[in-house]
Amino acid sequence: MINEANANMGELNKVINAFTVYKFIRMIVTPFRRMPAYKYGIIDDKGNFIRKIDTLTKSKEIESVDPFNRLIINIKKIIAMVPDPTLKARLTTLPTAMLLLKDEAEKIGADGEYVLNEIKKHMIEERNVDIDQLALDASFELLSEENDHGR
Repeated sequence: MINEANANMGELNKVINAFTVYKFIRMIVTPFRRMPAYKYGIIDDKGNFIRKIDTLTKSKEIESVDPFNRLIINIKKIIAMVPDPTLKARLTTLPTAMLLLKDEAEKIGADGEYVLNEIKKHMIEERNVDIDQLALDASFELLSEENDHGR
């Protein structure tokens, strides 16, 4: 009975870890202008803080800059400093994020392909977003850019 409970907790931890990674990646690809902290006037469109955190009083404002969201904002600002525009674009695309999610899921013992397929299914059903089509579009854009620069 105890071993079964421990096994169930282990599975639950894997699901929670996979969800956290998914949330992290989803937030990384979200533009600053679509983040709650921007909507509440706490950050500008480049992720710079324009209000001090210790002056926030509303719970939704405070939640929008909790430690997780501050981490995301700061990582996004670091990515913005990457000088290579192609690399920067690759770091902030959903298809790239999905590959990173697959790798992270596999690191914690989950079936990466299953996680990806479930997320893809959810995105199509709930958001009408076809991640595979986005990846294909991104590949064509990259090839087009490379051909334009090669001329």
